[in-house]
Amino acid sequence: MKTVLNAASFILAVAIIGCNAARYGTLIGNIAATPKVHLVEGNFYISDDRRFTIENFIYDGQGPDAYFYYGTQGTTPSANGNKMPDENGSLGILKAYTGKTITLTLPTGVQWSQIKWISVWCIQFTADFGHVKIPSNVVLPAQRVISSFSQLQHGLRSGAVTILDTKRIKIENLHYDGQGPAAFFWVGNGSAPSSVGKKIPDENNSMTKLARYSGQTITLTLPDTLTFHDFNWLSMWCIDFAANFGHVLIPSDLNVPLYANQKNCQPMHERLHVSWELKGATEIMFELQGKIGTDEYLGFGISGSNTASSMIGGDVTIGYYDSQPMAVDYTLNQYAQCSNGRGACPDDRVTNGRQDNTAISGSRLNGITTIKYTRKLNTGDTVGDKTISTSQDVYIIWGIGKLNPDKIATKHDIRTIGNVKLNFGRTARTPVNNCPAFTPDPVGPTEAPIPWKIEAISGENTKTFSAQIGQAGGSRGYSAITGRNSWGIAWYINQKLIPEIYVKRNETFTFIVEGGANTANTARYHPFYITDDPIGGFEQHNATFQKTVKIFAGVNPNGSLADGAVGRLCEWNVKAGIDATNKNSFDEFFAVLEKSCDNSNNGQPGTLTWTPDQTTPDLVYYQCYTHRYLGWKIHVVDDYPNLTGGTTPRLTKTSVSMTTGTMETDDNSSHTNIASLALILVATLITLINAQLK
Repeated sequence: MKTVLNAASFILAVAIIGCNAARYGTLIGNIAATPKVHLVEGNFYISDDRRFTIENFIYDGQGPDAYFYYGTQGTTPSANGNKMPDENGSLGILKAYTGKTITLTLPTGVQWSQIKWISVWCIQFTADFGHVKIPSNVVLPAQRVISSFSQLQHGLRSGAVTILDTKRIKIENLHYDGQGPAAFFWVGNGSAPSSVGKKIPDENNSMTKLARYSGQTITLTLPDTLTFHDFNWLSMWCIDFAANFGHVLIPSDLNVPLYANQKNCQPMHERLHVSWELKGATEIMFELQGKIGTDEYLGFGISGSNTASSMIGGDVTIGYYDSQPMAVDYTLNQYAQCSNGRGACPDDRVTNGRQDNTAISGSRLNGITTIKYTRKLNTGDTVGDKTISTSQDVYIIWGIGKLNPDKIATKHDIRTIGNVKLNFGRTARTPVNNCPAFTPDPVGPTEAPIPWKIEAISGENTKTFSAQIGQAGGSRGYSAITGRNSWGIAWYINQKLIPEIYVKRNETFTFIVEGGANTANTARYHPFYITDDPIGGFEQHNATFQKTVKIFAGVNPNGSLADGAVGRLCEWNVKAGIDATNKNSFDEFFAVLEKSCDNSNNGQPGTLTWTPDQTTPDLVYYQCYTHRYLGWKIHVVDDYPNLTGGTTPRLTKTSVSMTTGTMETDDNSSHTNIASLALILVATLITLINAQLK
C-alpha cells in the first residue's frame, strides 16, 4: 500500500511539474544538492535568452557568505566562478527564501552557451549549497508563430499571429469592419470559442468595444497574472449575440519566453541608459545603467528650468556603486563644487534639504554599473527637489563624471547636449524601450592618461607669483598630474596649471591673488591660502578637522580670511567654438584659452605676502579656501636646488607686475641662462683686468 501511495505521489508531482514547466520556460532540473545543504531546493527553468526562474525556491539563509554564482568552466561548481545579482538586482549576501518563485537575469554580455553551471555558492567556505548543470544543447524558449485568424464574420482576417511570450501576442495585418455591436478580444478553454470566456484589453489597454481595423499590426497583453498557458484559444467575440467572428488556437506544447515587465528606457549617451517605471500614483522607480569606472558616477535628474535643459537649479541623482548601490539626492543651486550648501551639493548638505531617494539594488559587473532607486513624484522637499510630472513632457539633465575621494561628485566630463525631454507618464501597457544592450568592456586594465609636463617655478628667479583660476585640462591635466579628481578648475600660477613652486626659507614672497571676491556665488569666489593640507577647501572642513590643519598664509588664527587672500576674479576659459580636448601639451591647451577678469573687489587683485621660516614644513600646498582639489605643491628649501636637466621639469623665469597682476615670461630659459653666464664672465674679466692695471 505504501509503495502504491509513493508511486501516486510521484506521478502527481511529475504532473504538477509538467503542468508548470512550460509556464516558466525550459525545465533543467532541481537545484537541490544530495543530500540537501541549508535546505536549498527549487525547480530551475531557463526562461529566455537572458533569464532563469527557480520555482518554489527554498534556502534557510544561514550561509555566512552565499550568493548566486555561475561558472563558464568545469562541470561542477568551484571558486572559479562569478557572482551574479539576485532577483532584485542586488549583489548582497542571500537571505532566506521560503518557497518563493524568483526570476534572475544573467549579467550583461553573458550567454547561456557560455555557462556550465549555476550554484548557490558560499564564498567564505568555498561550498556549493546546490546547483544545476546547463546542457550544451539546451533548447531556449522562443516566440511561436501560429495560424492566422479564421474568417467567419464581419470581414475579420489577419496575417501571421505570433505568441511573443507568456503574456503577449502579436497580430499582423488585422482587418475587421467594426460593425459588431459588442465585439471584444476573448480568451477561454475548450476545443472552440464559447460564451464561457474572459474579456481582455485591446492593444491600447482599453476594454471598450472594438473599432474598425484596416491592416494594423497590434500586440495584445494579458492582464493580471494570466498567461497563454491558461487558455486554448483567442477569439474576436460578440457578447450580445454570443458570436465568434474568428479565432486562433493556442498550442498546448507552448514554450515561449517568460513575460518581462516592459520598461521605459531611453539612452542618454552610448555610456548611459535611463529606465523608469511608475509605482502606483505617487512613486517612480528609476534605473541608471552605464559604462563607467570605479571612480565615476552616473547623474540624472530634472532640469532647473521648465523651458530648457538647465543644470542650474536642477534636481539630480548621483548614482555609483561602492560595495553597495548609492543613489544620492543632489541639488545644483550653483555651477560650482559644493561649499557651505552652495554648488552641486547632496541635499542633506543644503539648509533644510534632505535625502529623498531610496536605493533598491545595484551591481557592477563586466564594466557595467547598474543603480536602481525609488523616489516620490512629489517629495515635499521644496528646497532641493522638483515635482515629477507624469502628464506632460519634462526637461531633464544628465552627466557622467568623477567622484572625489570623499565620494562627492566633481564637474561632469560628459553632459546633456541641447534640450532633452522625457514623458514619465508612458503607461505600463505601452512602454517604449529604446535602449540597445551594452557591450561589456574587454577584461584588463586601461592605460592611464599621460600627464602634461608642467614647468616648475623657482623663487630664485622671481619673488612674485600671480594666482588665477583656469580650466583643469581634462584627463591629462590636474587629475593626471595629482592623481585626484577635480571639479574642472584649478589654480594657475604665473599662467601655468598647478606648477610646483620652490621657495627658500627666510625670503619673502608675494602672491597677486585673482580668485574672485563674489561671496554670493561660490563659482566665482576662490580665496587663496597656503597650508599643510593637501586637500584644501578649509571652509568645507568641520571644526575638528580644521584644528589639525596648519595654515601659513591667507587665513587668520581665528579662521577668517587674511587681507590679500581675496581679489578680483581672472579666469582662463576655452575660447568659444574651440575644441580643447586631446591636446598633447599644456602649451597647446593654453593656446586655446583666453583670460577674462571681473570687477569684484573693486577690480583689484589681492596682495598676499609670505615669509617661510625654519618652522615651515618642507612641503606645503597653495589651495582654495572654499573648494577642495584646486591647488598643488610648494617645496620649502634651505637652498634652491638645480632643477634643470634630468626628469625634473625645466624652470621658467617669470616676472609679475605688482600693480596689474600681468606676467611676462621668458620661455627661452636656456638663452637666459647663457646670457647670465656671459655677463658673469664679462664681469670677471673686467675685475681681472682692473687688478692687473693696479
